[in-house]
Amino acid sequence: MMQAVGEVRVEDVEEPKLDPGGALLRVLACGICGTDARTFFNGDPRAPEPWQLGHEPVGVIEAVGPEAELPPDLKVGDRAFLGSILTCGRCRMCQDGFQNLCRHEELYGYTPHPGAYAEIATVPPIGIKNLMALDPELPSYLATIADPLACALNGIEMLDIRIGDTVVVMGSGPIGSMQCALARDRGAGRVFLLEVNADRLRLATDVVGSYIDDAWVPDEDNGVEGVLARTDGFGAERVIVAAPAKPAQQAALVMAAPRARVVYFAGLPKADPTMAFDANQLHYKELSVLGAYGCTPHQYRVTLELLARGREMYERIVTHRFPLEEIAEGFATIKAGTGLKVVIEP
Repeated sequence: MMQAVGEVRVEDVEEPKLDPGGALLRVLACGICGTDARTFFNGDPRAPEPWQLGHEPVGVIEAVGPEAELPPDLKVGDRAFLGSILTCGRCRMCQDGFQNLCRHEELYGYTPHPGAYAEIATVPPIGIKNLMALDPELPSYLATIADPLACALNGIEMLDIRIGDTVVVMGSGPIGSMQCALARDRGAGRVFLLEVNADRLRLATDVVGSYIDDAWVPDEDNGVEGVLARTDGFGAERVIVAAPAKPAQQAALVMAAPRARVVYFAGLPKADPTMAFDANQLHYKELSVLGAYGCTPHQYRVTLELLARGREMYERIVTHRFPLEEIAEGFATIKAGTGLKVVIEP
C-alpha cells in the first residue's frame, strides 16, 4: 500500500471480492511501470492514499465471476498477462482499432481499479478482454514487460522507420532501450542513443549495445551537435523522444533532417505541459511531428509473441526482481537509476 508520496508499507488486507463480471488473479509477477514510479514519487489524484499500485501483472486466473466471459483460449487455472489500458470497445476510436485512444479509457492500477502489488488482484469487468494467454515457456517475470514493450512498439511504428534511416532515441530507460532494439529490427541503418545520466547510459548500453551504433551523454545543446557531426550536418531521418523533458523535445526538432519524422513518446508533467516550440524548424524543414501514447491489443499480442521467440535480450532489460516484502527497495532502485526494469514477485 502506498501510504503517502514516497512511502510504502506491506500489510495484510481482506481478500478482494470477486465481481460477478470480473475475475481474480493470483499474482506471480508485476513490473514497476514508469507511471507507478512517477505516482509513487510525486503523487497522483488517481491514486488516493493509501492506494494499491501495480499495473503490469502476470498471474494465474484464480476465479471467474458468473457473468464474466474469458477469452476463448483461457480458463480458470491458466496463467495470463493483463493489459493495463482498459477500453470500452464501443467508442469510435475503439471501433477504428485505436483502442489506446479510447474516449472512455481507464488505467488498471488507478482508481477505481486497485493494482497488482498483492498476492491476489482483481480483474474488473472492463479488463476481462485484456487477459491474454502466455506461452508456457515464457517466464512470468519476463511476460510483465509485454506492457511497456507494446507501448515502445507503438512509438516505433509511429516513427515509420525506412531501411537505412538514422534513428535517434532520446532517453535510455526501459522504453528507450527497447526502442533501440526495435528500431534496428525495423531496418534502421544507424541507431544513436542519448541519455543525460551517465550511469543509466552505461547500464543501457550493457543491455542493448549490440543494437546501437553510438551512445553518449549530450552537452548543453541536448545532443544536437553530436547528431549533426555524426551525419555530416544532415541530421537524423527519425527521432523519438522517450524522456519527459522539454529540452529533449526542443532539441529533437533541431537535430532532425529535412522531411524527418519526430515522435514525442514521453509526455510532460500535467502541471507544466507547455514548451517553446520552434515552428520554423517544422516549416522550413517540412518536419512531421507526432505523438505516441499507450498501445493496442494487437501490439500486446505482437510483443508477447516477440518475447516468446527472442527472450535473451529482453531478459537483460529486467535487471532487478524483488519479493513483495522488498517493494520499497524496488522503488529505490528506480530512483537511484541503478536498474532498468524492476519486477515485483509476490
